[in-house]
Amino acid sequence: MQTKLTRFSFIAAACLILAGCGFALRGDSSIDAKLQPIYVASDRESQELSSSLKRQFAINDVAVSKRRKEAKLIVIVKLLDEEKRSVALDREARDAEYALFESASIELQSPDGTNLRGPHTLQQRRLIVNDPDNPVGEETESTIVRAEMREQLSIRLARQVEFWSHQLQDQP
Repeated sequence: MQTKLTRFSFIAAACLILAGCGFALRGDSSIDAKLQPIYVASDRESQELSSSLKRQFAINDVAVSKRRKEAKLIVIVKLLDEEKRSVALDREARDAEYALFESASIELQSPDGTNLRGPHTLQQRRLIVNDPDNPVGEETESTIVRAEMREQLSIRLARQVEFWSHQLQDQP
């Protein structure tokens, strides 16, 4: 009885510690092999987001083609907007908090250019508490946070493509 209670207590403690540390299973982007390789198209302003999306596909073992002609699905990605808004001011009317916004559009096409899904817009937001006495830190922090936001946006875009690919498989 004592060993069962000890074992149960250990497993419960391990689960609580694991949940408390922020660990979460990310899942993978499973796209059927019949729909691969995928070509990711973007304009100049969206190159960083496009590269991040390709990296997400590579992490999840989704084949990405460098040539549009070889692809079975075309993913068109566009970074629509980057915005910074003041949320709160301090006593000296400087930004105490500000919000960063990024939105992107994604569209799925067949190799012949037929629109299969989309366009669909996704948005990422972050609230940042600012130190008004450190303007250099604000710029550096904004750059780092924007890079993180694009990475998160690319994960969401990859999941959207996965969702659409499952819909396409279920169609007759």
